[in-house]
Amino acid sequence: MIRKAVIPIAGLGTRLGPIGAAVPKALLPLVGADGRVRPVAHWICAELASAGVESMALVHSPSQGEAVRRYFDAARAAGAGDLPPNIEWIAQDAPRGFGDAVLRARNFAAGEPVLVVLGDHIRLPASFGKACAAQVVEAFARHGGAAMVGMQVVDESELSLVGAAAGEPVAPRVYRCTRLIEKPDVETARQSLVTPGLARGAYLAHAGLYAFTSEIFDCLESLAAEGRGTGGELQLSDAQSMLLERRPRDYYLLHVAGRVLDVGTAGGYASAVAELAGR
Repeated sequence: MIRKAVIPIAGLGTRLGPIGAAVPKALLPLVGADGRVRPVAHWICAELASAGVESMALVHSPSQGEAVRRYFDAARAAGAGDLPPNIEWIAQDAPRGFGDAVLRARNFAAGEPVLVVLGDHIRLPASFGKACAAQVVEAFARHGGAAMVGMQVVDESELSLVGAAAGEPVAPRVYRCTRLIEKPDVETARQSLVTPGLARGAYLAHAGLYAFTSEIFDCLESLAAEGRGTGGELQLSDAQSMLLERRPRDYYLLHVAGRVLDVGTAGGYASAVAELAGR
């Protein structure tokens, strides 16, 4: 069982225009079918709590931490019962990449396996199904290994926006990863990212939900020590590639049953608002 999760929320929200400079993405409001208004970060934490996660570390920028913490304090005071027992706060003092944000939570993880969750994605499970986080946690427990990464299926028009992967089937909806490429072009995907069983032109892409053993922190530290960051930043995708190289038989992918919405874009946020209201 995975008891801990790391949620980086320090992104600057540049894809949302001026409002991203004023309002942390983590606090963008979403209204559920029950009429409750909860921000993005609350939806994410509630999903993880439903999967059995007990402690979460929110990795924030110095300018965002106070506002997000104030919200969670207010939510607890109002009796919110869908949050985890423990939330910790870790500051990322400068935007040095997604991998740097994750690495800052190494002491929090304390050698345990963790879920790493993008702070600007929400996932809506298939009708009457388990939360996507619960699906990943259960698959990780069942198959073991160094990683179990939640995936969605996208078409060629979306490849330039996502990290994509290929795999060989080992169980229903579970694949052993054979290749990882961050934001591939279509020709590269056709040559290197075809997964047996998927329709022509369909590819596995990250769903913003990763289960890792503590080895991911070893990979991140190695990259940081060698100065091998992409674009001057430490990226989780580079650490994933290193982990896959080290543990090629133990790196798994799970095609989650549900919808993944990137609320860090205007279109994704609009879709999330419409879908949640509809449910």
